[in-house]
Amino acid sequence: MLHSTRISVLLLLLFNPGPAHSDESVRFGRDVLPILADRCFECHGPDQAQREADMRLDKRESVMADRGGYAIVVPGNAGASELLKRITSLNDDEVMPPPDSHRKRLTSREVDLLTTWIVEGAPWGRHWAFETPNRPPVPGTEMNPIDAFVQSRLSETGLTLADEAPLTTLIRRVSFDLAGLPPTNEEVDALIADPSPSSYETFVERLLHSPHYGERMTMWWLDAARYSDTDGFQGDETRTNWPWRDWVVQSFNSNMPFDEFTIAQFAGDLLLDATPEQMLATCFHRNHMTNGEGGRDPEESRIDYVLDRVNTTGSVWLGLTLGCCQCHSHKFDPITQKDYYSLFAFFNSINEDGKAGHKAKPYLKYKSPMVKWALDEAQRIVDTRNSIEGAVREAAGREFQPWLAEQCARVTGGFEPWHVLWANSLASVEGSILTQTTDGTIQVSGPNPKHDDYGLVATLALQRVTGLRLEVMPHDTHTDGGLSRGARGEFVLTDVKIQVRRRGESQLTDLVIDSAVADVEKQVTGRDYGRVADTLDDDPRNGWTTQGHDPLMPHVAVFALAEPLVLDEDQELHFVMFHRSTRGDANIGRFRVSVTDQPGDAVRSLDLMPLDELTAAGDLDVSAIDGKLRDRLFNQFLSDHVEYQRARANRERAERQLVEVRQGAGELNVMVLEERSTPRSTHVLERGVWDQPGAQVARAVPEAVLKWPAAKTRTRLDLAKWLVSDENPLTARVIVNQLWQLCFGAALVRTPEDFGLQGELPTHPQLLDWLAAEFVDSNWDVQHVLRLIVTSRTYRQSSRVTPELLERDPENRLLARGARFRLPSWMIRDAALRSSGLLNAAVGGPPVRPYQPEGVWAEMFMGRFYYEPSQGSAQFRRTLYAFWRRAAAPTFLFDSAQRRVCEVRPRRTNTPLHALTLMNDLSMLESSRALARATRNEEDAKSRVNLIFQSVLSRPPTANETNILLRELNRALAHYHGTPEDALQFLEFGQPEQRLAERSAELAGYMVVASMVYNLDEAITHE
Repeated sequence: MLHSTRISVLLLLLFNPGPAHSDESVRFGRDVLPILADRCFECHGPDQAQREADMRLDKRESVMADRGGYAIVVPGNAGASELLKRITSLNDDEVMPPPDSHRKRLTSREVDLLTTWIVEGAPWGRHWAFETPNRPPVPGTEMNPIDAFVQSRLSETGLTLADEAPLTTLIRRVSFDLAGLPPTNEEVDALIADPSPSSYETFVERLLHSPHYGERMTMWWLDAARYSDTDGFQGDETRTNWPWRDWVVQSFNSNMPFDEFTIAQFAGDLLLDATPEQMLATCFHRNHMTNGEGGRDPEESRIDYVLDRVNTTGSVWLGLTLGCCQCHSHKFDPITQKDYYSLFAFFNSINEDGKAGHKAKPYLKYKSPMVKWALDEAQRIVDTRNSIEGAVREAAGREFQPWLAEQCARVTGGFEPWHVLWANSLASVEGSILTQTTDGTIQVSGPNPKHDDYGLVATLALQRVTGLRLEVMPHDTHTDGGLSRGARGEFVLTDVKIQVRRRGESQLTDLVIDSAVADVEKQVTGRDYGRVADTLDDDPRNGWTTQGHDPLMPHVAVFALAEPLVLDEDQELHFVMFHRSTRGDANIGRFRVSVTDQPGDAVRSLDLMPLDELTAAGDLDVSAIDGKLRDRLFNQFLSDHVEYQRARANRERAERQLVEVRQGAGELNVMVLEERSTPRSTHVLERGVWDQPGAQVARAVPEAVLKWPAAKTRTRLDLAKWLVSDENPLTARVIVNQLWQLCFGAALVRTPEDFGLQGELPTHPQLLDWLAAEFVDSNWDVQHVLRLIVTSRTYRQSSRVTPELLERDPENRLLARGARFRLPSWMIRDAALRSSGLLNAAVGGPPVRPYQPEGVWAEMFMGRFYYEPSQGSAQFRRTLYAFWRRAAAPTFLFDSAQRRVCEVRPRRTNTPLHALTLMNDLSMLESSRALARATRNEEDAKSRVNLIFQSVLSRPPTANETNILLRELNRALAHYHGTPEDALQFLEFGQPEQRLAERSAELAGYMVVASMVYNLDEAITHE
């Protein structure tokens, strides 16, 4: 290759001194600089620490300088230029880049470009992104300039724009892009009735002025802002920054100019007479993760937060990988380490101290005005469920009398509340010897390790188990006759597990323990050893001890199961006791385990069980039982009443939600920016290490981007104004690039986070510059840019692709067809809610919790956080409002940003988990059921399935598609009519208000059809 490359250079010098491009001269910023950056700058670029041979190829004076008889580049004289000699050398000791650099050698075309550039006089320039985007002339006379630029590019390749997409496809496309939702059937019908361009433009305007527009745009911005409802890291504490999210929605809906939007989020607190909302806006720069790890220096964390703000600014507004400069000057872009820490200085005097959780000051005390709807809804659902519970309780009362008579007969011969658990096997992890005596007591002997886990395996004599009792006993062989063989004679039980395993298998299933009570426990505050309830959280830093009480007395704890346990014949019960305290040497020495089948308060307190009282009463005449005992017995009866327990649980969930919403309606702490009274000094951090300060730097902006007077770079407000200056070459380009990406799935610059030398060149550079200039000239009007995009002929193209076009332009960089890509999963969920009629369209307010599989949070948080899906219509709010825990993001969002750092490039996935979720996620199933129910008013089966199809896909089905839907409907109906119990089971899920409605084989059949349509590729694709 080298040989042929060198020959091509010689031939070019001899016979073709003109430009390598037939249409125009070589451009330094577009053609030459990217080659130098990719192959040369790592060793001969901006980073002084990495620079070799004291040679810089990023500075003109260095490239053209006389180096003792030779120059790297001699303008107009390719033969005398050392650069060409080195890149075409056949000698491994001379060729550049050298073989050990692991950078590929230049291609023939690249050598030709460099040669032509030198022959033309080696004109210097800047990287294209650092040149101010002057508005280029629009080619041709197209109505929409976007089409003019795109068609001009297509003409060069012999291509033209594709035909327009079908109207129903276009309506659906633009509705998703501007509102994040599919159109309603009424909207589609209206546009089909009047398919004129003006009708489409009116529809676009309606979308831009819909409150859903702001929600759709906010989802984009939350990814960039790394927004979450929790801190992140191992603690992942909850925070209340959601009023800022609502501010973003309102800002987009009011079409706030983007320069004002930027200034508010950078420096709203520094504006004259700043309003609470302007101060609230600065939460953008507090959405980063906060680290509350105990052994970490808070100053290290604070430095991390400042670094994050600089890096986020680089990604969102400048499209530069500024993070590279934390440790050294950028190897490719003209951004020095000093530049980086000069930007760092703008954020270094925030009045914060590196704390996390509830100590992550500064805060704004803020009361959200957008909670009333949530309060009203939460109260309404509580009232409704209270009424339902009362009715079920009243009906259960009529069933109580015969049950009570049965219990009186049951206890005639006595009543045994607890039954000793006889062990099939006993085990100790650390070698202690466990021996069960004739009364069921288990004595520990032999080695006395610092920590130990005891395991008891048993089968059950009872038909079911509702609770377990642990007795801890003193013994003469223990220290001072106490409860343990440890030095203090005291025990610390850190955790307990009740598990089930099938004999012959290794997998253990944990049972949920609902509560734990003890006769005595040590009183503690915070995380410490004392409370028996702390044995349920998997945290070895707390647990049960009776220290401070009589160690010569036996003590007892009772653990209640959340659901009664019924074992199969081949299953066995495992009870495990963990002694893993940080102090150690506190293992229980003697204990006994018993089980009961009594429900309710019988296993949630240490009082006599109701049947114990009934036995002690002696008088077993039902009519003679006193009122207090009768009430206890009725409550125990209700504990086993399935319908009542379901109604009660539904009411309790609604009440917990009401409490949470009330808290959200109060004064909240929102993390914001606030300057210290005394600014901190800022230093370059050597190698980026937080505690190794180097030279001191002042606040300044990177001159390579845009020079700015020192007098105008003193505050964050100055920095914000610099970012949105009309002269800034990056911000407008970067933002319109992201707006284009929202509509086409891919941006004009395919590396939206990197406009630097390592990023991709724009596919349509003149179009990008025209849009950037238009954005600034329109007073930074986001809606204006989006309107231009979605009304363009380029946007309205069909996404159908021919094999020839797919081969020529597989990634659609030329824009010779419409964009086709998988919808983001949040949009798929929202679309299902809307098309089914379930969508709660309320805007703003506290976060909600959509359905997710049980147990997702359980093992991750050791019982500190429990996930409970939202109740009532709150469950059907848009995904924008979903509670976002960084350690466990909403499980249905397979393609979401991680929200740990700023992300501006969308993730795409075709994971099979999407299909599983579409078929099994409760949100999708609720939508399928609601959509099936919505067809009841249709005349016949054909009309019903057609309505389902139209509602999901925004178009009527073809005759063949209708036949397929009817075929599947008939199959489903035949099954559910034949097995009606399957229909009942299929429909028994989700919100009680939805579940309690019609349950029939017919509804189940239509639900199958609706679910099938939601699973179609067309339903989840941006066409």
